[in-house]
Amino acid sequence: MSKHTNNTVLTALKIAGFMCLERITRPKARRIEDVPCSVEAITPEWLTAALCKDVPGARVTRMDITGSSTGTHTRHRLKLTYNDEGLKANLPKSIFTKSLPTLTNRMIGGFNNTSLVEGRFFTEIRPLLNIEAPIGYHAAFDRRSFAAVLLMEDLVATKNATFCNYKTNVTREMAEDMIDLLALLHARFYGDQTLETRFRWLADYQTWFKIGAKKMRVEYYTDKAFDEAAHMIPGDLMARRHEVWPAIMKGLTIHGAHPKCLLHSDVHIGNWYQTGAGKMALCDWQCASKGHWARDVAFAVSAGLTTENRRAWEKDLLARYLDRLHEHTGVRLDLNQSWNLYRQQILQAFWNWTITLCHSPLLPNMQTEETTLTNIQRIAAAISDLGCLDSF
Repeated sequence: MSKHTNNTVLTALKIAGFMCLERITRPKARRIEDVPCSVEAITPEWLTAALCKDVPGARVTRMDITGSSTGTHTRHRLKLTYNDEGLKANLPKSIFTKSLPTLTNRMIGGFNNTSLVEGRFFTEIRPLLNIEAPIGYHAAFDRRSFAAVLLMEDLVATKNATFCNYKTNVTREMAEDMIDLLALLHARFYGDQTLETRFRWLADYQTWFKIGAKKMRVEYYTDKAFDEAAHMIPGDLMARRHEVWPAIMKGLTIHGAHPKCLLHSDVHIGNWYQTGAGKMALCDWQCASKGHWARDVAFAVSAGLTTENRRAWEKDLLARYLDRLHEHTGVRLDLNQSWNLYRQQILQAFWNWTITLCHSPLLPNMQTEETTLTNIQRIAAAISDLGCLDSF
């Protein structure tokens, strides 16, 4: 057993010990300092502390769980009842929670630190962004047990949102709206030292990837995924599969060689939603980092669009992105150089789905097999079409 594998197993055993204690004691969160170990540990008192702190006299008098789903996090929709002061203040009548009640949840969201990052994003960075994205109300994280809870805007109630998936027909208008949002997001801190000073906790993409790659054995599982998904991968790419991991590692270097910006980092179509007004928007900010803009653009385009539409639109979409970034920052980037960087970063999108298809038994299946294979197929086609392995 490798040192890294041993550390992972020891961490899993440590978390399991905390969870056994939680099952025995069934702790309840009541003070703002408390971290609920699950949605069942949330009380009206704790919600009052988290949601009513700016409204004197307001209280949450009741909470009801009205829906749930499970993935890398466990998600619940809560319906809230307030006293008269709370009702008059128009506090949210429903909210969306993300928590880590299971061992596998905590190994992904806690051990990999993504829940802590997402919580800090919503409390510290989200208020500074003028983009379509959820509002975060409160975040709590326990560094010992890796329990975590995030309270967020219920987008269905507030925006009549429709969440996208790999079956979503992304039209040209939707794709352009996605590009416009990414340009606005990236422009906010483009080349800004604030990312290195005020938000020092936000990892460099290059560092974030290397740490995660070791923890999750991405190289090993990427190679394994080539066998599992061979029927979805073009023959020319299969023939050069041994070149893919070295190219992925080469692609990291641009994140230290160019101006950095705030990245979402996980912009596959399943993390987009469309408001009732038709605007495209981004959720699930647990992989936020700082790095080169091409990471997000290449991932969104290569994984979000059908292969046919990507081939037809990608050059226009890239040109549109550069125009929008110029409008927001005054910086004009070279189209030819940007096109090459875009090609290189498509390889960075590929590993997100090989590790989703094949992964450690300590981790859950994060997406359906059909979702994963569709993304591998789209990104692999882009790597083949654009000669990404020869872009360095």
